[in-house]
Amino acid sequence: MSGRSSRLRRASRGFRVIDGVRSIGPALALAATLVVAPAGVAGEIAPREIRTASGAAEERVGVWSDRVLSVAIEVDAAGARVVAFTVKDRPFARPLALDPPRPYAEGTPVQLEVVLLGPAGQRFTRRTDVGGLCLDHAADEAPHVTGDQIQLHREAFLVELPALEGFDRVEVAYYAAATAAAEDARRVLAVDALDAAKVRLPGNGAHEGAARPRAEAGAAAPTAATALWPEDFADDDLVLVLGDEAEGGRRINVVVVPDGYRYADKALMESHFADLVAYFRATRPFTEHDPFLNYILVYAYSVASGTDQCDCGIVLDTSMGTGFPANVPTCGASDNRCLYYGGSCDTNGTQHIVEAELRAPFHDTTIVMVNTERYGGCGGERAVYSAGNSAATDVAVHELGHSLAWLADEYAGNPSCGLVAGEINTSRDSGDGAWPEWIAEIGAPRQGAQYYNQCIYRPLPNCEMRSLFQPFCPVCNQRWSLVTFGHPNVGPTAPVSGFAPASPLAVEPWDAVDFSVETRFSVGANVTNQLTWELTKPSGAKTVVAGDTTAHSQTFGLEGAHAVTATVVADTNFVKPQKYGANRDVVVWNVTVAATAPPGEVSSPGSASPLRFETKKRIVWEPGAASGAVRFNAYSGSLSSLPTGVYGTCLQADVIENQLDTIGLLPPGTGRFYLVTGENSLGEGTMGTDSAGQSRAPAAPCD
Repeated sequence: MSGRSSRLRRASRGFRVIDGVRSIGPALALAATLVVAPAGVAGEIAPREIRTASGAAEERVGVWSDRVLSVAIEVDAAGARVVAFTVKDRPFARPLALDPPRPYAEGTPVQLEVVLLGPAGQRFTRRTDVGGLCLDHAADEAPHVTGDQIQLHREAFLVELPALEGFDRVEVAYYAAATAAAEDARRVLAVDALDAAKVRLPGNGAHEGAARPRAEAGAAAPTAATALWPEDFADDDLVLVLGDEAEGGRRINVVVVPDGYRYADKALMESHFADLVAYFRATRPFTEHDPFLNYILVYAYSVASGTDQCDCGIVLDTSMGTGFPANVPTCGASDNRCLYYGGSCDTNGTQHIVEAELRAPFHDTTIVMVNTERYGGCGGERAVYSAGNSAATDVAVHELGHSLAWLADEYAGNPSCGLVAGEINTSRDSGDGAWPEWIAEIGAPRQGAQYYNQCIYRPLPNCEMRSLFQPFCPVCNQRWSLVTFGHPNVGPTAPVSGFAPASPLAVEPWDAVDFSVETRFSVGANVTNQLTWELTKPSGAKTVVAGDTTAHSQTFGLEGAHAVTATVVADTNFVKPQKYGANRDVVVWNVTVAATAPPGEVSSPGSASPLRFETKKRIVWEPGAASGAVRFNAYSGSLSSLPTGVYGTCLQADVIENQLDTIGLLPPGTGRFYLVTGENSLGEGTMGTDSAGQSRAPAAPCD
């Protein structure tokens, strides 16, 4: 399953996968297969279908179209523009809940609002976070680099939208004011067209035949960011998937974009990619979460091997335009370790990065893998790392902590007092940090984090976010778990991916119903997960009826409204109960128990549980399930009255259990008989018949 790999190869008219998993048709076929939006509907369009993966309302997923429109957008403080787009042959589905507007604040991921515009004022809105972007300065200003985190003033990102006919423009905006609800808080950066010149469909017949060696021969300018693709070399390998591509819509898809690999370096590129994935799969908590992850290498090639080293005067023509900065003039200085893209001393290759991402069948986050032995890496919108260095794979793990989980660096250095902390794994609170639920276990926060020696605190003396080749601390592992289960791909299907039967249900008294949940859990010897089944009775009383099982059979003896609840909690070893959220799913079945006929005779002739004395005082009879009774009425009379056809008077009404204590021993020469009837909401059942076949009737019925 998780070890499966597939290569996406070029066909003469589209995409194909060697195991037949999926196909994407040629560009000319796009318009004919787009989904038509509902006619005459103005404003925000509704999904055509709603799916519910579990009982929680927030787990509902809407389906808007049969195909996905994947759009690459470049943005800076002055505006935004569509760089490229493509259409992918799978349904567009996302959770119904839309993130609320969040005002822009420097130092945090920018929430951008992307609106797909259609005819007659129709629109579809998504809000997406873009990390490592600063909108406070002009696009050509130098980026902000702190440690190994970077903020660019111009960044590009991908967003997925429904492919709808007639929806041909994209509006990009953000909320600038502190009160995001204010009408003037929304800043529109641009409205741009989805025109045909921006369509990207790799492998649809371009450059059939011989390879084009001109680029490797150095025809391009030495300081350009020249992108070479597999079709430039008549190579059918477009992407390599390690994981399960068929589950791409249910996993976090980590797209790996290579830079500084010539076509002659293809085997080295694949080797670096294999090393990266193997390391992630061996590192906690990625080991446990491997069923939720895909790793996708997009084949892209460069004219030159390596990367720019601006501090050393080395500028190379590589496809993605990565490079080491020149923050200080010394070649190779540790302050120049933030390896990133954006064209600090070369042509900006960011457009090629998003075009590479568009080639992936699925995309959620990106690692840029750079062919250099020089130590470095950086985290922003994407994670970037030096793939040829001895610490390469651990650097990649650290940088993805920044880009995907928003974890802050825990190392210090500046002797002064830090004023702002991330408040996830770093905090200004010296008592509880941002992790009070962990204090009893790991102790008080330690001072020194986020580049400052004072006033900012971290959870433990050491962690992956402080030093390389260290395990993530418990606070970071908790964050990773919540990020994984909260991801829009994973969340709707994990921990619960399905349940049966459908709710609500109507059943007869004493019916047994089989309930079940389908689960997606993290795996591993040290992983703990919890399943708890509870029954809520008509009185409101709640009882735990089962645990640690995905199936439970429940019998309902009382009439009225019941609820059966299955609570599924993943990663209880990683997440403290105080922080349960995305790792917890609750499925609720509402069950109405009502009789459709009065009960039958209780302990009728031939019953396996006849009416009898269990002791000298106690009588017992068959359970209510045998006759459909939810309670019982007990009658008694003198044996001497039986010949008159009188079958006793009410001894006790509304008996819940199938037993009753009688008056005990009788005087010598006397005797009594006992009869029991069943009762439910439709009335009292029969006493049975006498030897003549006549129905028995009591002298004084129970009320």
